[in-house]
Amino acid sequence: MQTSPAPDAGADKNSSSSGGEIRLRGLPVSPGIAIGTVYLLVHETGPVERRKLKPSEVDKEKRRFLKAVETARKEIRDLRQHVASALGEEGAGIFDAHEMLLSDPAVVEATTRGIERELLNADHVFARIMQEHEKQLLSADSDVFQQRAVDIRDIKRRVLRHLRGDRRNALARLPKDAILVTRELTPSDTASLEKGQVLGFATDLGGKTSHAAIMARALGVPAVVGLHYVSAVAQPGDTIIVDGLHGEVVVRPTEKTLQEFRRRQKRYAALGTSLRKLRTLPARTLDGKDVELSANIELPDEIENLGRCGAHGIGLYRTEYLYLAKEQLPSEEELYQEFRRVVEAVAPYGVILRTLDIGGDKRPPTIEFPEENNPFLGLRGVRFCLERPDIFRTQLRAILRAGVHGPIKILLPMISSLTEVRQCRQFLREVDEELTRERIPHVSEMELGIMIEVPAAALSTDLLARECDFLSIGTNDLVQYALAVDRGNEHIAHLYQPFAPAILRLIKQTIDLGHRAGIWVGMCGEMAGDPLASLLLLGMGLDEFSVSPIVLPEIKHIIRSVRFEEAEQVARWAWAMEMATAEEVEDFLREVMTKRFPELMV
Repeated sequence: MQTSPAPDAGADKNSSSSGGEIRLRGLPVSPGIAIGTVYLLVHETGPVERRKLKPSEVDKEKRRFLKAVETARKEIRDLRQHVASALGEEGAGIFDAHEMLLSDPAVVEATTRGIERELLNADHVFARIMQEHEKQLLSADSDVFQQRAVDIRDIKRRVLRHLRGDRRNALARLPKDAILVTRELTPSDTASLEKGQVLGFATDLGGKTSHAAIMARALGVPAVVGLHYVSAVAQPGDTIIVDGLHGEVVVRPTEKTLQEFRRRQKRYAALGTSLRKLRTLPARTLDGKDVELSANIELPDEIENLGRCGAHGIGLYRTEYLYLAKEQLPSEEELYQEFRRVVEAVAPYGVILRTLDIGGDKRPPTIEFPEENNPFLGLRGVRFCLERPDIFRTQLRAILRAGVHGPIKILLPMISSLTEVRQCRQFLREVDEELTRERIPHVSEMELGIMIEVPAAALSTDLLARECDFLSIGTNDLVQYALAVDRGNEHIAHLYQPFAPAILRLIKQTIDLGHRAGIWVGMCGEMAGDPLASLLLLGMGLDEFSVSPIVLPEIKHIIRSVRFEEAEQVARWAWAMEMATAEEVEDFLREVMTKRFPELMV
């Protein structure tokens, strides 16, 4: 194990330091607070040798390569079986893609041909081919594809290790209080881990769908990813704190910091015990108002978590991964089978299935997009679907067919006008008629809702609500568009303020106008899963909260602990006091929540 030289801890805006203590900000992907010792994992394969072969050595070199590949395949199958028995299919499914890659002619046959034609050693040819695949994934606009580049690096290291005869397992002997710190955490790294063997993860790279995130949730340990250079500033043996609730990591904490986080850790542990008791109970206020509490799902593997968190169905099922994770457009049958699987798994509860929302930063390589100066304001969401009716019809057919197996509602993203809603309804009618003529089982009637994420939609809710069955507020984009703030731009991230009075007015107006039209209004954006916003949104009259499964128990706890009248009063206070800034609103809500729910404000 070794580390890189530590950069200035104040050089990056996501960090701060005080004396020997270093604080880093990242993305929280698995909740909880872990305090332990740094176990620094550094992936090193060393320089790849380039060696010229004699013609007489070619066959032996090809056999050496194919043996390494077969050994790697067997190792992957063993790892998959081990993970499946220890953690379930959520973690084990990661290795299916690895085995497929090691059977891909573009990898295996290309390497053996390279050995033959170039008279070069297997290590060099294989490493070069894998690097080319990695570059293609990293150049994609999709976060999903970029995160899958870790699979390529993992497989490359595995095969190179077998070519060199190196069988070491870096995580074979972890200390009891270990917190894994690394640039990126691969499936191979975590496959040998058992529950209780590691306290948490902290990585430089990764996102919500990265393997580090998936495995951390499967292991039930706190994790923070996207920390940029935690692997450079943390030294082996350092004390480290991983706060998977707020996305903070503290390296070499002071005694005062340690005491504070130990207090938080105890409060969170006690909270977890009480929250688990709520799993089967309804989201109902003390005075009897029922609220729909459902889950946002990014990947199908997350469905396994719904029973544990107590969700009543899926309030937002994102379908983009079916397009982003494939090398060709999914067929109607593939989509139908996937939707059917989800619907049957969630039954008797329902699924709100959002139609394809690509464009912006989500651009599958299988679909050609025009060059756009500002793709976030361009061909994305429902605009793309209306531009590509062939793709839209295929998805709608699959949805209507899957509706036979359980309740589905359709949610349209990026709606900005009533014309778009009417065009989508026309497509639905046409698809229904096609399936009827073809005598394919399907449902003809299905509730149709729209996302309120464009300011134009929020300002014309009264018009849109007349021709919709429900509304779902997407705060992520609504805040971004209404405040003209790119939420991914670190230079203006402080201006991305969900509690800005302008945003609260849009939310309140949307709820009121939806109710006036006789339809229910939900929220599927990140704000719905923020405990700080729960009382305010409940008091505003929000009918449905659709949140990440991880935070769902906390939101249910808040709802079940208050009278609806109390939430209404909080909302009235926020308006009556005429708070003029996001900071004033947030300070007010934090004060209310700290007094009312001190156990949550860890």
